[in-house]
Amino acid sequence: MKKTVIFALIIVVLGIVMTAGCVQSRLPPPPVIQNQSNQTPAVGLLSGTLNISTGSFDSNVSVFIDNKSVGEILPGKLFSTSLKEGRHTVRICLSTSCEQTDVEIKYAITTAVDFGERLTKNIPHGPLMVSIGDFIGQVTLSVDGDKVGDMTPGKPFNLTLKEGLHTVKVTSSGVSEEQDVVIKSGKETIVNFGERLSQSISKGALSVSIGGYNAEQLPVFIDNISAGTVSQGKPLDLIVSEGTHTVKVCIYSVCENETVDIRFAKHIYVDFSEQLKRDVEFTKPTVRIVYFSLNGNYLAYNVEWINPTPHDVSMTTTIGVGYSYIESTSRLRRNDFARVQLNKYVNANSRTTQPNTLYLSGGSNIMASEPTIIDMNYQ
Repeated sequence: MKKTVIFALIIVVLGIVMTAGCVQSRLPPPPVIQNQSNQTPAVGLLSGTLNISTGSFDSNVSVFIDNKSVGEILPGKLFSTSLKEGRHTVRICLSTSCEQTDVEIKYAITTAVDFGERLTKNIPHGPLMVSIGDFIGQVTLSVDGDKVGDMTPGKPFNLTLKEGLHTVKVTSSGVSEEQDVVIKSGKETIVNFGERLSQSISKGALSVSIGGYNAEQLPVFIDNISAGTVSQGKPLDLIVSEGTHTVKVCIYSVCENETVDIRFAKHIYVDFSEQLKRDVEFTKPTVRIVYFSLNGNYLAYNVEWINPTPHDVSMTTTIGVGYSYIESTSRLRRNDFARVQLNKYVNANSRTTQPNTLYLSGGSNIMASEPTIIDMNYQ
């Protein structure tokens, strides 16, 4: 009997345990709580800052990172960029001479590298100034076979080169002139190709005029190179290399262009007066009366304010009108003159019309002349 009771109790206990286990297995899993503190970016997004400097080295140098050009460093300036984590190769070059180093970039850390001492020690250099005098034409400058830039009359090209022998060459209209120079540290080397270009390249005369157009000191460009200025009644006379050239005269933001074909011993004349009169009627702030009408003692008139300049201006003008009237007491006709001062703020490159009314006092039967601008100033 006892054994039977004990066996029954064991069966009941096992049933309770199994029931509890089944209930627990039906409960949902506990929620996963995300850590909302500062999370580390994905591996591909990790980056750090790299600062590159050249100390007291007094020349521009080109910057390459992992063999890709990323810009240049000016004397006394800092070059800063952001790079992905990892090892990178940094190289800076002056002409064909370079210095390089490897850097290890870490996430959120600034890495600095200064090439000043190495540049000064390993790349002794000196200044070179190249000019073409007053020669007018498209001139390309190259050093040691590499194009450096385009030359402008009256504006020397300043370079810094590594010490030693270099070949400087200028090319215009298919004709080249070159010279070997020896660059020494701390000593400026000067080369002027102006006379040689003038002697080796055939040229022709060119006169640029604006005729009677009312303007002073308008800039003239030959092939987008500044060549001088032209004024009313004062043409600009030039000697230009043979070939096709573009001549341009500008006033404010408006430029007129003409294409000319220069030939040896042939004088070419270009006059821009008609184009300028058509496209830029006024060369400076102007006021004019565009309408007037007399009604009894009231003179209605419209004033046009014109500002062709690239700057906002404040304009002031005095307008006068002569008139006569019948005096009420004597019935005699008397003469008089009325004037009024007007002010207007006019935006750059704009014009506006302002209606006005002027009362002519004294009597009746008014007879008036056309109103005129007495004076005008602006600032």
